[in-house]
Amino acid sequence: MYDYVVVGAGVVGMATAFHIKRLAPRAKVLVVDQNVGVGMGDTARSAAAFRTIFTSWINRALAKSSVDFYRSVQSRGVDLGMRFVGYLFLVPEESREAMLKVVEELRRMGVGVDVFEKLDMPIRFRVRDDEEAREMGLPDVAFSILVRDAGIIDPERVVRYYYEQYLNEGGEVLFNAKVESVAFSPKRPIGIPGEPFPWQDVKVRGVETTAGFVEAKNVVLATGAWTERLADALGFGLPIKPRKRQVFVVNAEGELEDLLLSGLAERYAPMIILPRGIYIRPEPSEKTFWIGVADRRPYRFEDPPEPEETLWRYGIYPVLTKYVPAFEGKTPQAAWAGHYDENVVDYQPIVDRLAEGLYIAAGTSGSGIMKADAVGRIAAYLALGYEKAELYGGTVVESNVLKANRCLEPERLVI
Repeated sequence: MYDYVVVGAGVVGMATAFHIKRLAPRAKVLVVDQNVGVGMGDTARSAAAFRTIFTSWINRALAKSSVDFYRSVQSRGVDLGMRFVGYLFLVPEESREAMLKVVEELRRMGVGVDVFEKLDMPIRFRVRDDEEAREMGLPDVAFSILVRDAGIIDPERVVRYYYEQYLNEGGEVLFNAKVESVAFSPKRPIGIPGEPFPWQDVKVRGVETTAGFVEAKNVVLATGAWTERLADALGFGLPIKPRKRQVFVVNAEGELEDLLLSGLAERYAPMIILPRGIYIRPEPSEKTFWIGVADRRPYRFEDPPEPEETLWRYGIYPVLTKYVPAFEGKTPQAAWAGHYDENVVDYQPIVDRLAEGLYIAAGTSGSGIMKADAVGRIAAYLALGYEKAELYGGTVVESNVLKANRCLEPERLVI
């Protein structure tokens, strides 16, 4: 009998499990995952960039607390591959006034933001002179915004850190075991076969896995893109849907090497966000760029997800090369695909108690890495029965602040 079973060994699941053990060292905790090791699902397929600038207070609190924690871990000598290269937003002409207001708002918050009318980088601001660009409806760039408190991180090192700390605290793991269902028992059994019935109050009694039944008093679903199908099967309708995301890797050679080394916040290029949602993420350790796009993919689950060459050829390449001509003639040397577990209501995480002993920590909507520590802390406090949760740095929030049925400030700075 386990006190807590955490389903999912991705970064949110491992952060949750670690913080449960940190807060309750005597609790018997088990992490269950369908893969053969830690962080082998969508965590490993993340683009792994982070920022602390958001317009909604809860996003700012989650991201800043988590990023500050990672920074403290790295300062203690644990290399998380964390580089504060910054985020560089190329602002389309039609968004000029709106984004200038956002800049003013961020500066009032104390966020370090620089505005550039031109850049000493091989990036083209004026594209409307190009006939193809006009046919595609691509806008000229009015200016660029550099956010300094942002950058890139290694997702495998982050999840490995939590895993090792969790094991050091005495936590247990069960890999290569897929959770097929959560089992309930009646709180007041009457001894009739078929219990629990719809009219009975229930509590969790464990999980059914492909490796057998595991008894548990509490279960936390940190199941990412798998959450929708698992929650639906249990009768809990949640606004979480899986959406495919893809990353294409291009070698930084020739002019692209110059771009890689054209740092604004530090030595290397920032994370660059082009108009139409295309992002260019530097990976200095590999001398590559990781490229993706925040497009509206169909909401469906793919197992396993595969990258689509047509997305690169027709969705990314034509836009990418208009703003950064150095990518002309380049083809990806690698690519991968994963999922976002998207909260389709407000794109912010859900941490909630669904039934007695059943909790959820999911819906990170593409920002799981940058918010994982805060989400894990909130989930741990909630599952342990605390009314308040303390984030790294001392910020205290209600432990149900991310409940499914809530009204939060809408986020306006969405990539």
